[in-house]
Amino acid sequence: MEIPIPLHARRVTREELYRMVWDKPMIRLAEELGISGNGLAKVCDRLDVPYPPRGHWAKKEAGKPVVTLKLPPRRDGIPNAADIHPTPPKPAPSPAAEQAAATVADRIRDVTVPESNDNLHPRVQAWIAGHKKRQKERELENRNRRRDIGWASPLIPDLTERDLYRLRATSAIFYAVEKAGGAIEKSPASGKITFLIDGHQVECSIVEKMVQSLKQWEEQQKWTAFTEYCKSGLDSSGFLRVSITTYLQGRRPEWVESQKIKIGQLMPTIVGAIMAAGPTLEKMKREHEEQQKRYREEEARRYEARQLREIDEKRWNKFREYAVNWEQRERLLTFLAEVEARLATEGDVTVSDRTLRAWVDWAKAKAEALNPFGGGAVGVFETISKVNQWS
Repeated sequence: MEIPIPLHARRVTREELYRMVWDKPMIRLAEELGISGNGLAKVCDRLDVPYPPRGHWAKKEAGKPVVTLKLPPRRDGIPNAADIHPTPPKPAPSPAAEQAAATVADRIRDVTVPESNDNLHPRVQAWIAGHKKRQKERELENRNRRRDIGWASPLIPDLTERDLYRLRATSAIFYAVEKAGGAIEKSPASGKITFLIDGHQVECSIVEKMVQSLKQWEEQQKWTAFTEYCKSGLDSSGFLRVSITTYLQGRRPEWVESQKIKIGQLMPTIVGAIMAAGPTLEKMKREHEEQQKRYREEEARRYEARQLREIDEKRWNKFREYAVNWEQRERLLTFLAEVEARLATEGDVTVSDRTLRAWVDWAKAKAEALNPFGGGAVGVFETISKVNQWS
């Protein structure tokens, strides 16, 4: 029987989690909570909750003795509870994305990686022109520098065959994406490309696949003229790697050439995935907006519930205040009755600026002000009902 994945986070205390992990196997408990066994173990570690070691449940089922670890007292810095958020299932590809990928192959059937460097995409031609311009500028700079100080910077090498192959493959992908309905937004020579698909930015990487190398730095760089994009310790594998680096619901499509499969053969798949990223990102955007809307609605509900709790607490405090006032009034009236009794025997003398009778009347007025039933029981609750969060 498949265990349904919970939809909301669950808050568990250390004591509750301790009972849970010693009541059933971690894997089964993790499934019920919607997380992995490793994730549940991390929650236990965070709360300092011991859990059964490997083989515990097998020994218990076999009737062998097992040791149950006690829950240690909570130390400083250890939280008393944690929220366990279920891992959402990987969403299925949207029909729009599947349709986009399916129709690309027909549109780009005649787009191939060219054998020559003629008729390359204008963006790629600009890379080549820019490289040649930098070469000429370096040569001129060196000529002027030799006359002044007698030394010069290294010349910028010509584009290598690996560089040109990458540029031809990139040019083919550019043409194919545009033919399929996409656009190129950013295209640096480094190969970190940004396409615009259905109004969404799709970042891609069209680069040489690198491998670890023990060659000297100068030897590692000989395969390319774009040395500024190289990292020390890495060398060319002789194959291109194309990947979509934009987050697509947990997936990162990537394609790497081999001796048998080249970029030209992977073109429909690559461009299809790039074009399918547009509908996927649109779907993700809608889901995010819906999630934000639900969050705002939940926040509004929580705020309203909090306000109602605060108002209810204030009203209850008002009710208790009335009870205290009533009890205090009763004590004061009892005391005043004793004062009046003594007044009858001692006589109505003047104290300070008023007579004893005036003083008693003053005290009675003060005591009567504490009477919550001036308007009857209805008046008590009418006043309480008017209490709000600003009272």
